This record gives sequence, C-alpha cells and structure tokens, in this order.
Amino acid sequence: MRTGFFFPTDSGAPDYLDPNNERYAPKLAAAVRAWQSVTDGGGKSPKQALMRWLNEHSAEFGLSDDDGRPNEQGIEECAKVANWQRGGGAPKTPGG
Repeated sequence: MRTGFFFPTDSGAPDYLDPNNERYAPKLAAAVRAWQSVTDGGGKSPKQALMRWLNEHSAEFGLSDDDGRPNEQGIEECAKVANWQRGGGAPKTPGG
C-alpha cells in the first residue's frame, strides 16, 4: 500500500508552487519564493537582494543553463515581479 494516511500525496504547498502541478510555472514559483525569503535587503535595494537570492537558487527553478550558469534575463524578470519597492533607487539611509 502506497497511498493514504501514511503516504500523503499533497505537498502542502499551494498549486502554483507545486512542481507536480500541470500548470506549475517555474518563474512564478521563483518570484514567489524569493519574495517570501527576502525580508531584509542587508543594505541593498529589494531588487538587488531578490536578484542575489534568485542567483543562489537559480538551479532549483530552471533559471540556469546546462553549465549551471544563472540565466540573468530570467532572474531579472523574476526580481521585477517580486520587487515590493515600486519607486526603485537606492534604499534610504536611516534618519536621511
């Protein structure tokens, strides 16, 4: 027996984050996961911090080529979608 209580089939993730879903979109999942993971830019703009996270996780979402190099255009697109700082530009300094 391989189904039922001891072998759940539901990953618990929403459909759009489940790679087994027939409508799974890797770029959408990458943008959402980056948005969820990056809470502090560490002195960088949110877009820069998101791009760093996406570069580090590019292979997980098919955002790298056959040699393992990140796909910069795909990463840029995902970072634009996940960027919560609509105005862009450098982050404001405290008290400034």
